[in-house]
Amino acid sequence: MTSFSLRRRMLLGSVVAIVVATILAGIGIDAISGLAIRALELSEIEDEMRLLLGSIEVNGSNQLTIDEGPQDPRFELPNGGLYWQVGRGGNVELRSQSLWDQNLPWLQATAAKGGGKVNDLTGPNGSQLLAVERSIVISTANGDQTVNALIALDNAQLSPVKWRFFYAMAPSLAVLMAALLGAVIAFLRYGFRPLDKLSVELLSLRSRPARKISGRYPDEIQPLIDNLNALIASREAQLIEARSRAGDLAHGLKTPLAVLEATARSLADSGQAAAANAIRDEVWRMDAQVRRTLAEARASLAAAQLSGRVDTHAVLSKLVSTMHKLSRDKEMTFNLEAPEGIVIAMDESDFTNIAGNLLDNARKWANSQARVRLMAQTASPVILLSIEDDGPGLPPDAEKSFIERGKRLDETVRGTGFGLAIAKDIIEAYGGELHIARSSLGGLGVEVHLPKRLIVTDAGDEGFASEGRSST
Repeated sequence: MTSFSLRRRMLLGSVVAIVVATILAGIGIDAISGLAIRALELSEIEDEMRLLLGSIEVNGSNQLTIDEGPQDPRFELPNGGLYWQVGRGGNVELRSQSLWDQNLPWLQATAAKGGGKVNDLTGPNGSQLLAVERSIVISTANGDQTVNALIALDNAQLSPVKWRFFYAMAPSLAVLMAALLGAVIAFLRYGFRPLDKLSVELLSLRSRPARKISGRYPDEIQPLIDNLNALIASREAQLIEARSRAGDLAHGLKTPLAVLEATARSLADSGQAAAANAIRDEVWRMDAQVRRTLAEARASLAAAQLSGRVDTHAVLSKLVSTMHKLSRDKEMTFNLEAPEGIVIAMDESDFTNIAGNLLDNARKWANSQARVRLMAQTASPVILLSIEDDGPGLPPDAEKSFIERGKRLDETVRGTGFGLAIAKDIIEAYGGELHIARSSLGGLGVEVHLPKRLIVTDAGDEGFASEGRSST
């Protein structure tokens, strides 16, 4: 995923949201657990309070006494964390040993049945206490007397319980966060599946005859699919129309060219050979240019559709056989090195035009030997077709002359140049490249680089030189 990937941005946003939500959930659970633990501790204090209130008495000397008060051992230890005190009129008359010689401030509870107060206060050594105070009325010989009782618990006693609860919850939160992240990843994969399918469909348009995006897509994407299919159909219609116009132009020029050819023959018969030759040369140029335009138009349409299938070894074998028959006037050896089973998505006439023109050029210039190699290595990004000869080689600045439209490598040899130019146009229509240089045989070497995506079936990685087949 790139830095501008929608999938990555959504995943990053989801991760941040889940992490923040998990942290907030942890804070919330911690707060709720604190309240729950506080409620449990208040319940414990209330239990101790009932014991304390049940054991308060006033003796005959009008003194408060405690008969078997709360038995929690923390009441017996100085600063034990659990404290009680009892008194009247704002004075403390009795207290637990845990308070030693200190008193806690009263909460000013209301003397009513079941009434009381709960509050936080500061205890011994600055500790923070949770305190509950209640008041009872005791009937004595001297009348009813209001007695206040207070029990306080050090909050430090609550912290270990809170942390134990948090440590118990942390793994659950981590598992929940991991589960949510997994769910987000699965959701993104499922949600982006139509876009992945669309990407595959768009790529497959370049290598199969079907010329539309097929399949069912979500309502949000379907308008885009419809527009793409309309664009594809419009482009194909334009290509077909362009090919038709090129064909009309070629047919329209056939008659004028035939008339000019007949005129040239008439001039030659009347003794005007120079004029006849000049006309024939121009007719040849025009005819070659028309053929080149037609080949380019046909190749553009075929490359856009990629509906053809070419058995490269079979076509090259047939071309080598043909070239051998055309070379009976001199001893020629054609070496073909091409693996079987390589089928490419091209119009067969286009591949024949490419290989045929390059082979014909090699046949014209070779002294005695030409070599044809087809290479399609798995590790290589291109299909390489190499044609070499042992002729005079590449003239100076020949590549620049070759690139110029209609320029021939040698003006004395009829047909030289236009065949290479036609091959170059067809190769470029399929997204390939043509390179010329000096051959290892000493003459001209031409390399055709075609995109690897054109391969329909591949017999396997056979290397750059499979078993050579030689035709002499």
